[in-house]
Amino acid sequence: MDLFYRGYDPNARISSAAKHLSAAAMRFAVSIVRSIPNLPDAAWADFQRLLTVEALWSLCLVLAGWLIATVVGGLIGLAVNGLLIIYGLVELWDQVKGVAGSIQEWATSAYEAQSDADLERAAKHFATALSAGGITVLEVVVTHRIFRAVEVKLRDRYPTPDWLRKQYKEETRKRAAARKPEQKPKPSLPEQLGNALEVVASGARGEGMRKVASELPTTAVVLGGVVVGVGTIAALAWAVSTDAKKVRP
Repeated sequence: MDLFYRGYDPNARISSAAKHLSAAAMRFAVSIVRSIPNLPDAAWADFQRLLTVEALWSLCLVLAGWLIATVVGGLIGLAVNGLLIIYGLVELWDQVKGVAGSIQEWATSAYEAQSDADLERAAKHFATALSAGGITVLEVVVTHRIFRAVEVKLRDRYPTPDWLRKQYKEETRKRAAARKPEQKPKPSLPEQLGNALEVVASGARGEGMRKVASELPTTAVVLGGVVVGVGTIAALAWAVSTDAKKVRP
């Protein structure tokens, strides 16, 4: 289906209205999932608590239907409104209208999007709206008795797209990757050796030496070789000095 379809055929009123609604809901859904990496942590926690992928798709159908029926209007508005009457969703319109002020800018920008760049801008509008309390609006709709009563039937008529599940997972992965703590690079062997020698030079014992040994196994081997080497040299020097004294007249 054309993501940016906004047509209407009076000779195929029902099918064209269904296509119009589906395309609008798809644009809504794309803009929402693209906002995931940019949501503040608190808003993201509420988002996850409230919206599964399936509930997200049903919500997009409802909000797109509301916008087309009550804001866009005209023949397509009448057709979509008539299409959704059979699900009883028009009873939600007053409820949505009463709380939709904070999300209408996003909804309008997503509906009117004509390119990928437009959807990116709509995603930013959604992130801003959600951070400013828009989650309350969504919760009012998603927890409403009518929404909960008809969402399964609605998805039977308009199944959740597989690409939406994939994109939801991908945007969630991007968010997690962006917030992964930066790991400090592992010190080079000379740096490890220098750190270990510094510990030895400072007279560290007990826990300090055990820490060096546990954290720097390679360095411990090298350091052991250095210590043994130094000890051997010292012993040889002492032996030579002693022999020299013995042969002195």
